Amino acid sequence: MRGYAGRNRAADRRRVGRGAAHREWGHTVEWWLTDGEGILAFWVLVFGVCNVLRGVYCLDRDRRWRRRVRAMTAGGVDPVRAAYLTGDARDAAEAAVYVLAADGFLRVADDGGLRLASPGRMPRDPVLTAFVRGAGGAPGVKVYEIPEHPRFEEFRTLLWERERDTGLPMTTGLSRPLIAAFAAMAAFFMGLHVVVTEPPVPFFEDARQAAWLLVCPIVWLALWAVAALWPGGGGRRWPSLDAYCRERVEGARAAVPESTRRAVLASKHRPRPAPERPRAGSRSDRSWADDVIDDSCGGCGGCGGE
Repeated sequence: MRGYAGRNRAADRRRVGRGAAHREWGHTVEWWLTDGEGILAFWVLVFGVCNVLRGVYCLDRDRRWRRRVRAMTAGGVDPVRAAYLTGDARDAAEAAVYVLAADGFLRVADDGGLRLASPGRMPRDPVLTAFVRGAGGAPGVKVYEIPEHPRFEEFRTLLWERERDTGLPMTTGLSRPLIAAFAAMAAFFMGLHVVVTEPPVPFFEDARQAAWLLVCPIVWLALWAVAALWPGGGGRRWPSLDAYCRERVEGARAAVPESTRRAVLASKHRPRPAPERPRAGSRSDRSWADDVIDDSCGGCGGCGGE
């Protein structure tokens, strides 16, 4: 009998313990879903979970690309490709001019015009070969004309195909807009939650329910400030690669004389059209009042209208 009574007492204690745990769990759930401070904490926690999930996804997504960046910097990137990675086709054309001028394939005139230094010679790199062929078919071409010149279509195509095959994204993506959307959704659904449950205002239980109209925008602003810490959609993703590419371009620029650098830089930007000069005998400050006076000979009273 003693053993039976002991087992009953143990079972009773377990039931009491489970009942206390259930009540504590019920109070916890009730606090999260019906209390003002609990609702605020719940939606802030949801927003935090969204941030963590996005961060884990970005880390896992970038793992393969980070290995590729390390391999590129370890194996070396030629100056033309480095300029294209950090800029556009015009920057790549500028770097190509430096490389080809330093190797004796091109001559750069004082006005920036390009001509072949030794016709018939071709570099080994196919991208540079396409550039030399384009320059041979367009003597005197300037750097600013290359991104649109038909003779350099092959050069631009090879640049684009090389980077397409790499598949390395250079910008940070949509993390900031996505997290900002999560912030707006969290604030919006918190407002709906408040409308359904009508909880007291957090930290000010005696305040009127209308005070939630101030709480929700404040929460949204705080969450949006967190979203602003994420990199924007147009930000550069690989600072180490950018620094390495800039060093490669600067090395190619330093390999040519100062006069060549000045000529190339001067021909990199399209010249602005000269302003139109006023025709002889015309006044640039002529106004409509002058026309009215000129059309009426009696306007000044000097001839009496005759």
